[in-house]
This record gives sequence, structure tokens and C-alpha cells, in this order.
Amino acid sequence: MKAGQANINTSWGIKVNRFSLFKLAWPIFLEQFLIMLVGFVNVYILSKYDSVAAAGVEATNQIIWNFLLVFAIISMGTSVLVAQNVGAKRPEAIDKIAAVSLLFNALLGAAVSLILLTFGKGILMRLGIADHLLSYAHTYMQIVGGFIFFDALLSSADAILKGFGRTKQCLAITAFMNVLNLTGSILLGLGVAGFPALGVQGVAIAAVCGKGVAVMAALVYVFTKLLKIGILRHLLAFPVRELKQLLTIGFPAAMENMSYNLSQTILMMIIIVHLGADAYITRTYAWSVIKMAFLFSLAIGQANIIMIGQLVGARKFAEAEQAGMQNFKIAFAGAWVIGGLLFLFRYQLMEIFTSDPGIIALGATVFLIDAFLEPGRTFNIVFIYGLRGAGDVIFPVFVAIISMWSITIGLGYYLGVVLGYGLPGLWLVMLLDEWFRGLAMLWRWRSGDWKSKAMV
Repeated sequence: MKAGQANINTSWGIKVNRFSLFKLAWPIFLEQFLIMLVGFVNVYILSKYDSVAAAGVEATNQIIWNFLLVFAIISMGTSVLVAQNVGAKRPEAIDKIAAVSLLFNALLGAAVSLILLTFGKGILMRLGIADHLLSYAHTYMQIVGGFIFFDALLSSADAILKGFGRTKQCLAITAFMNVLNLTGSILLGLGVAGFPALGVQGVAIAAVCGKGVAVMAALVYVFTKLLKIGILRHLLAFPVRELKQLLTIGFPAAMENMSYNLSQTILMMIIIVHLGADAYITRTYAWSVIKMAFLFSLAIGQANIIMIGQLVGARKFAEAEQAGMQNFKIAFAGAWVIGGLLFLFRYQLMEIFTSDPGIIALGATVFLIDAFLEPGRTFNIVFIYGLRGAGDVIFPVFVAIISMWSITIGLGYYLGVVLGYGLPGLWLVMLLDEWFRGLAMLWRWRSGDWKSKAMV
């Protein structure tokens, strides 16, 4: 068998497939591209409506992303455990895991929606969001945050689909969602074809409608093609063991992501408070492009977690190790190519959003640094996803907490604010953080300690 492939042979409706990296990764790439494209277009639409509106929405999104990581505690565990049990051919265990995942995130999503509706403005104010951003940020928070339970359900359904290797179906659902989202954002955000120009409110309404339709489509597929609605019977005698497994994998994995997002939130506050509005607007525009830049690595990383999970579940550790290294090498080469494009077109990319020469020059400097950051990010994306697929989740979060809060925040504040290097100084520190953590993840993968962490 070639590296990066696994045979899946089950008797409960999962087709026999020979999974390759390309077969899994290309739908994930397009799915994530569409998700990021919507964010990119929304920033563009809002920049034409009001540059302050774009920054206000970005500030709210940073907070919402932190709450989404609460749902990821369950969904990350779901994708790993479903994949491992597919490899181990244990359909009853998959039924229990799926039932617990959907119920837990549904309840959690409803609770978070209520929190954001009730305390959203207070959260924004406590984080130091400037008055001229607050109105836009709060409007977006009320609509998108109020319906965040859609994200919770979609998170679990998407994890179930990916655990089975159904990346094409995830792509189809995401494509439909984003067509609705983009259409609504253009019509309601800018006021095209006779619709009122609602700006932030219109973009938020479009986002919620798209997610609502996606949730319904994902659940219909899960309960008609993969599982039966009867799996909910497992909730009568609540499967505590499965919930414990979900939390054992999901909580540390989510903590690593949460540490990253919280560190980014702190950086956002540093930029707003100490570096000013121009620096934050620059960060907003640059980040919308950079999210596209690491999309290739992200697709390979998400494919890696499926492949490693199913291979580990089938106890094929040598193949898993070989596949993980092969997948990384492909992503690493791609990251250098993408970094080169950021370097070459750094001014043109900023000119998409603004004609302000100061913001363009600052953003171009950020892209120059990020061209060398992206290869380092690839280590973290691919190997951390691979370690999660194997069930090894403690080491990545341990390294993340040390690195992000000492290097990114501590050194970042010193270099960016105290020494006065500003936004480029913060980005340089982020580069150091990615490379430090990335090399640590490479060492962990090569050590083979993850082979003893499987949950099945």
C-alpha cells in the first residue's frame, strides 16, 4: 500500500474506498476556500461601505471565534473518534459518539447564543473596542452571535462527515451555504438590485441564513446516508464513556486552538489600544488575505487527521507515520510557493482594499514577513492534525501555551510597543512562534510517542 492511503471496509453502509491525500484534500481545500472567500468578500464589501465597519466586524469575529472553540471541544473529538472507529470497524461506537456529539453541542450552542445576546455589548466594551467601532461590532454580535447555535450543530455534523471521509459532501454543503451567504451579502450589504444597503446588518443576516440552510442539509445527509435517527436511543442510557472519550481528545485539542485565538485577541487589543486604528485596519485587510495563504496547508492538515485516524484505528502505525511525513512535505513545498506570491504581490494585494498609501505600505511589510512565516505554520497545521488523529493531544497544547504566551504576547508587546516596531514587530514575533512550535511538532511526530495514544 502507498503512503497516504488506507483501505476502509465495513458492513454498515460505508463504501469501500482507497483514500489518498488528493481524494480527501481537494474537497477540503475548496470547502475552506469558499469559507474564507466569504470572509474576504465580506471584508471587501464592508470596506466599500465603511472601513470602520470592516474593522468593527473583525473585532466581533475575533470574539465569536473564541466561542466557536467551545463547540470544537466536542467536534474535534468527534472527528478523531469517528475516524478511528471507522478504521476499527465499530459501528455501534460510532452511533453513540454521533448521538452524544449532536446533543451536547446543541445544548451548548443554545447557551452561548443566550450569553452573546444578553452580554454581547458588555463583552465588546470590556475588551476595549473603541467607541467608533462599537456600534458596528454590536450589531454584528447581536445577529451572528445570537444564532451561533447553528455553528454548534454544523460543527458536530461536519465532524461526523469528515470522520467517515465524506469530504465531497462537506464541500457541497459549504458551497450551497456560501452561495447564499455571498448573494445575500452583496444584495443586502451594498444594496444591489433594489435591496436596501444595510451594511453590517445585511452581511450578518446573510451569514445566518446561509448557516441555517447548511445545518439542515448536513443533518439530513447524516441521518439518511450514514446513520439512522434511531441512534438517539443511545441517549436514554446516556453513553458516559463516549462523552468522556470526546472530552479527553476534544478538550486539549480545543485548548490549543483556544490559546491561539486568545493570544490573537490580546494582540488585537494591543493593536487597538497602543498602535491605533490604521494598524488595526491594516491587520484586518492583511489577515483576510493571509487566511487564504495557508489554505493549502489547512486542507492537507484536515485530510491528514482523517487518514491518520483511520490508519491508527486499523493499527497500521507504520503506514500512518509514513503518510504523515509525506503529507507534510507536500504542504511545506506549497507553503514556500505561496509565500513567494505574497512577497511578489504584497503591494497589489493591499491595493485591493484601500488607496491609503500608509496602510498599503504597512500591509506590504506585513506580507513580506508573512512570506517566511507560512512555511513555519505548515509544521503546526499538518503535524498537529496528525497527532490529533492518533489521539496525541496533550503535547501540542503544552507547547502552544508556553510559546504563544511567552513569545507571541510577551515578546510581541516588547518588540511592537516598547521598542516601537509596531505591527511589523508583532508579525515578526508571530513568525518566531510558528517556527518554534512547528519544529517541536516535527520532533514529536518523529519520536513515535503518539502510537500509544489511540482511543480504540
